[in-house]
Amino acid sequence: MNARSLAAERTALAWRRTAVAAMVVAALFLNHSAMQGWRAVALAPTGAAITMAVVAVLSFSRNRALHQGRYGRGGGAIAATALAVLAVACVAAAIGFTDPRP
Repeated sequence: MNARSLAAERTALAWRRTAVAAMVVAALFLNHSAMQGWRAVALAPTGAAITMAVVAVLSFSRNRALHQGRYGRGGGAIAATALAVLAVACVAAAIGFTDPRP
């Protein structure tokens, strides 16, 4: 294997880990929404869960593209993922400050 294919394999595995982590975070936000009783207060966590599900799909598709040898430029995927994670982190911080549970 050459260095380029090894780097692509490492990057593909990183995208797969990102997809798995995004799905775990989405499940946690959905759990929080369900515990709130699906009221209006659960709108932000539900939106965050949907955002993380989209990140998971994007990450998995980037992983598949790298495995298929379509290296391309991943700048758009990286920027979209970073912005989505930042937005969801803000939602998580807001939930932590407004609804601190032991």
